[in-house]
Amino acid sequence: MLGALHLSHILNGSLVVPLRTAKTLVSRLRRHAEAMPGRRPSCRAAVSVAMAALVAVFPPLVRAEHFDIVYPRLTVIDDERAVFAKAVLDLAMREAHADYTIRSSSDVMQRERALRELAAGRSINLAWVSMSASDEARLRPVRIPIYRGLIGYRVLLIRKDRQAEFDKIDSLDQLKALTGGQGFGWVDTGILRDAGLHVETSTYDSLFPMTEAGRIDYFPRGVVEAWTELAARGAANPDLVVERHLLLAYRSDFIFYTSKYDDALARTIETGLRAAYRDGSYQRLFDSQPVIQSALERAELAHRTVIHLDNHYLSDADRNIPSEYWMTN
Repeated sequence: MLGALHLSHILNGSLVVPLRTAKTLVSRLRRHAEAMPGRRPSCRAAVSVAMAALVAVFPPLVRAEHFDIVYPRLTVIDDERAVFAKAVLDLAMREAHADYTIRSSSDVMQRERALRELAAGRSINLAWVSMSASDEARLRPVRIPIYRGLIGYRVLLIRKDRQAEFDKIDSLDQLKALTGGQGFGWVDTGILRDAGLHVETSTYDSLFPMTEAGRIDYFPRGVVEAWTELAARGAANPDLVVERHLLLAYRSDFIFYTSKYDDALARTIETGLRAAYRDGSYQRLFDSQPVIQSALERAELAHRTVIHLDNHYLSDADRNIPSEYWMTN
């Protein structure tokens, strides 16, 4: 039987093995994982790490196990915001030569519940949310920004009859006179409050009618989210528009997270994304996405008054993500 010593030699490069041996190792590791449902999470994690490492050594030919990816359903309507994130995920899985299926959870989940479910390895096994040190402490992050930092470029949803009010705002102090809205448990809520802004929290779906009804004055959204959301909700909230004058800007973006015990999926996505950046396929995907390119054209970022905010919720590792993964304004 192939033992741990042989595996370690293979992974550190001190032993060259034939492909048949590598396949045998993967097969035996897979059977071992299936036979240990009652073992400690750390044991399952060790098997996942070993399998992912073997896939990295033999990427085109040794496939990881089939991944049945379940991500949180965040809204009661079809979530068009997920289109690009799923396209990036598909690119990463193809670059890593991984086999997978994907579906949303049956229940609608707010951010905090979704991350609890993910950490416990229950109803979902993947999420893409804003990077934060506290989430990284309980989850396994893939530290490659999905939107190249555009989630941290925040335009405001407002009532269409209030644009003249916002045209007069040119500073953070002036914006403090108004009340914004953000979702329960969002990192962005803390960022805005840390800057001295007044923020009310509610469920994601409730924030649109709250803005339209005047219960809050504005609802900050990522520049790649705002127009997609309004298009999906135009009939329900016809009096909302994207404000034309201001831009809130801070270092942030969505990244993929898995459970700490699902390193195989995290490593597969990470390997695929890095490969996609190296060969240019990520940039081609980014440049070809109508949702992103249309949002950048409509936002006219260069003509907006930018209010820069600090993000104290990043980990040191987040702050050190290489510049190649970020878009500059």
